[in-house]
Amino acid sequence: MNPTDILGYAAAFLTTFAMLPQALHVYRTQQVEQLSARTFGMATVGAVLWIAYGLIIDNTVIFLANAVGLCLVGYIFTKKMRG
Repeated sequence: MNPTDILGYAAAFLTTFAMLPQALHVYRTQQVEQLSARTFGMATVGAVLWIAYGLIIDNTVIFLANAVGLCLVGYIFTKKMRG
């Protein structure tokens, strides 16, 4: 694996799992009042667009990282819109 690949994987890992603590907090507390619907809505749409981009350019890392990210931000956004 070359240094460019390592950089890409590290970036994908960090950005993908950056929302994990927030998602776990929402899951445990069910509290979403302080969260911004716009922020999580934009993050959800952004993840969908990144997934589309990853598919178009046939890049598995971009696709998978954003598919996982979509699960996290989509969960938070859904809880916010329902709560």
